[in-house]
Amino acid sequence: MKKENIILALTILLFISAFGQQEKDPELLQTARFEKEHKFSDNDFTIISLKEDGLALTRGSNKYKSGSHSWELIILDNNLKEKHTLTVDVDQRKNIIGYEHTPGYLYLMFKPNDNQKVTLDLFSIRLSDGATERHEIETELTLQLTHFIKVSDNIIVGGYVNTEPAVLLYNLTEKNTKVLPGFFQKQTELVDLRPNQNNTFNIILVDRSERDQRKLVFKTFDATGKELLQDISPVEENFFIQTGISSSLIREDLRIFGTWGSRNSKQSLGFYSIAVDPFNDQKLNLVAFGELNHYLDYQNEKRAAKIKERTQSLLKQNRLPDFMNYVMPYKVEELPTGFVLFAETYNPSNTVNRYPANSPYGFTPYPYYSPFWGYYPGTYNRMYNPYYYGYGNNMRTTNDEIKAVQSVVVAVNNQGKVLWDYSLKLEEMRSGALEQVADCYIDNQEIYMLYKKESDLIGKIITLDDGDAEDIKEKISVLAEGDEIRSENKAVGQVRHWYGKNFYVWGQHSVGNRAKRSEGNRQVFYINKVSIP
Repeated sequence: MKKENIILALTILLFISAFGQQEKDPELLQTARFEKEHKFSDNDFTIISLKEDGLALTRGSNKYKSGSHSWELIILDNNLKEKHTLTVDVDQRKNIIGYEHTPGYLYLMFKPNDNQKVTLDLFSIRLSDGATERHEIETELTLQLTHFIKVSDNIIVGGYVNTEPAVLLYNLTEKNTKVLPGFFQKQTELVDLRPNQNNTFNIILVDRSERDQRKLVFKTFDATGKELLQDISPVEENFFIQTGISSSLIREDLRIFGTWGSRNSKQSLGFYSIAVDPFNDQKLNLVAFGELNHYLDYQNEKRAAKIKERTQSLLKQNRLPDFMNYVMPYKVEELPTGFVLFAETYNPSNTVNRYPANSPYGFTPYPYYSPFWGYYPGTYNRMYNPYYYGYGNNMRTTNDEIKAVQSVVVAVNNQGKVLWDYSLKLEEMRSGALEQVADCYIDNQEIYMLYKKESDLIGKIITLDDGDAEDIKEKISVLAEGDEIRSENKAVGQVRHWYGKNFYVWGQHSVGNRAKRSEGNRQVFYINKVSIP
């Protein structure tokens, strides 16, 4: 071939390659951005999803007056434009411990750091105009709060009184509080408190009062606290239920998901699910980690194959598998084809004892999940991590205390059979607290799994028809012309699914502008809207 022909062929190939790259559809779009100057003395914001209503940002200010502490609240619309900036004054002995969002309203709850008889401060904020109303909820109990939801006109809180579970209802109109009967039981754990879509709510308990007859107890109540349904399922003696999350009647059927493990173990052996049916006996559907197709993808192929082989061998002998992980389930998605559990695997530091000696449930694998740690995982993430707000301060160590390993999605059908599972390996994600790192969006065709690492959005798109996976890695956009990210605060910021095909990502970084070099860099807190095309 002549030299001129070779040059022509190479030119055509380069042109085709460049054209193909230009025509490729973008995997993610960053369509809006909120920025606010961040000073060294500023506290970090907590970001609250209001779904289609937008986002709320709240933090304690540095302003104190006459025993009160001012808290800043910014309401953004779903294009990240400011709608309202408010200030609420709270007794300086109280910290924010929870929030709830219902269409058109946001609720913030504050509680004293001590465990004396508790008076809760509840602020109701109307999103349309920012009108704020304050409620004092007198509990007359030494209550360690773990859950907070709103159903109809009632605020419902759950927690522990002297290690026994308790649930309280506060009516916003009548301004009175009542204690739900039937919950002060020894050796019983309050695992989940969750609203349904029809103004009812669910409670999951694990009754460990009888050593040879442990039970998983599910209850549904109407908005006033009247019990509508109870389903009790015995748990086999050779393993323990560790965590539990219920679905919320987006579908017509209810199902519970969680992790299970061996007696007294702080790690999990697999996932379980069980249908709620008070009229028929139901059996726990158990799946070991070594039975799943992609759970072990973070391991090298040889080790993963050995784990799967040994798991199958032990199960055939009616023995428990011996591969275990630290796992925290965070939410349940409800789809027309069934349910999807989202969870994450993590490794705590070997040099830190993270399991409190004063817990009445010494076998509880997650200190934030026990009665003394005031945290629960779930779809709504209503409770803040107590690491930041005074619960369990003796657990503060280094920023490398916990390493997140991977995010996992597991789908089951109406009968509890596993349909598929996928995972996303998390690269060197370390934190001083146990917290959700990634998030996901799932429809009938694809799964988007996404997390933030410094200034990058990293993730995976999985096509459900064939299981093909495509990696995502995109820079966080500053949007303004000429702006450049100079440095990123590695310790701040995450990604969360927002609504529909939209996520939001937040963090702090230093931004400079090529055309304004004389002005230097500016330190900003930011939120970007990230959309799936």
